[in-house]
Amino acid sequence: MKNKSLSIVLVILFSFVFFNLSPVFAQESVDEISGMFNDGTFWVATKPENWNGTLLLDLDAAGFLRPGAGQPVRRNSTFNDWLYSQGFAIGGITREPVSYDFIQAADYLMDVRQHFIQRWNEPERTLALGTSRGAFVVRMNLELYPDIYDGGFMNAGGGGGEIAVLNNKLNSLFVLKNLVNPDSPLALVNIDVQVENAALIELVDEANSTPQGRARLAFAASMQQFALWATPSKPKPAQDDFEEQLNQIAENIAFATAVPVRGGIERIARGNVSWNTDSDYEDLLNRSGRREMVEALYNSAGLSLAGDLELLANTPRISANAGAIRRIEPMMTYTGRIQDPLMNLDNDDVVDPAADKLAYLDTLRNAGTDHLFRLIWTDIAGHARHSSLEKAVGFTL
Repeated sequence: MKNKSLSIVLVILFSFVFFNLSPVFAQESVDEISGMFNDGTFWVATKPENWNGTLLLDLDAAGFLRPGAGQPVRRNSTFNDWLYSQGFAIGGITREPVSYDFIQAADYLMDVRQHFIQRWNEPERTLALGTSRGAFVVRMNLELYPDIYDGGFMNAGGGGGEIAVLNNKLNSLFVLKNLVNPDSPLALVNIDVQVENAALIELVDEANSTPQGRARLAFAASMQQFALWATPSKPKPAQDDFEEQLNQIAENIAFATAVPVRGGIERIARGNVSWNTDSDYEDLLNRSGRREMVEALYNSAGLSLAGDLELLANTPRISANAGAIRRIEPMMTYTGRIQDPLMNLDNDDVVDPAADKLAYLDTLRNAGTDHLFRLIWTDIAGHARHSSLEKAVGFTL
C-alpha cells in the first residue's frame, strides 16, 4: 500500500469482513430454479431463505460448460456463499454458447430476472455482478437497462472495450512475429484457435531462447502495456529488474494474449475486427511506459531499436473487415451513459492491463458520469485472481 493510513483502514475493513465471512461455512438454505435458452445457454436463479430483497445478476452464475459434455458445472465459491449468508439472491447464465454477444447476454439476464419474479417476488433492488468477461457484461447491463439495475460490482474485466483490447493485442503479436520470425505460422487474424495458440507458444519459446529474441519479446509486450508482475506464484520484481520482469512476461504472454477471445469474437462478427493500419510503433513504445526497459534489453543484446522500428514502419499492415466491425461494435463498445453506481475491484492484470481499466474512466468522463464510478486497486498478479475476501471487501465498500 502507498501510505500507512490507507493500510490501517484496509486492515480494519478486511478484519471486519473476515469476521463476517465466518458464518459462510454454515450453509444457508437456498432455493433454485434453472433452465436453458434456445441457443443452449443455461440459466439459474437462486434465493436464500433469509433473502434481503436484492437480486444479483451475474454472467457466470450458472457455471461453466464442461468441455464436450454440454452441461454446466458450478464451482464452489466462498464469495457466493458469503453473499447467500448476507441474504442476497443470485441469478445468471453460462458464458457459452452466448459467447461474446454482450447484448444478448444482458438480455438473457433480464429473462432470468423475470423467471425469478415469476417464481418468487420482484426484487427491491437488482445489481449487476461479474468477473472477467462478466465485467464487460456488467458495464453493458447498466447502459442497456438503467431502469432495472440499481448499481454494479465487477472485477478483472478491461474497460477499454473488446475492440480496443484486441487492437492492442494485435499490435503486440504483429511486433513479435515480424521481429522474431516473419515465417511463423501465426496468422494474427482470421484464426483457427488451436492452430494459432500452438503457433504463438512456439514463437514465444523461440523469442525467449536468445537475448535478441527476449529484447524483441519485451518490445512486443510493451504494445499491450503488459503487467510487469505477471506470475502470481513469484515475488513482485524490482522496478529495475528488467530480466525478471521479462521472465514473467514470457511465462504469461501466450495465455494473456487471449487467442480464444479473438477467435470467439471473429466468429460472432463473421470476420476480422482488428487492424493496425494507423499504428505508429515508435509512438506506442514512447507512450507505453516501457521504453527504458526495452532500450536496456536491446542494448544488452546488441540490437538496434531504430532498425527494428524502421522495419516495422515498412511492414505491410492489417485491415479490419468493415462488415464485421459494424456487426460487433454495438456489442463491444461502451458509451459511458450509466445512471447507477458502479464499483470496480481490479489490478494490473496480464489479460487486461491497467491502461484498459483507466480507459473506461475517460469514457465516463466524456459522458459526464465518472462521479458514479469507483475503482479500487489491489497489488496482486494474474487475471481474475482476487480472493473471496478481497471481493467481499470491495462489495462492502
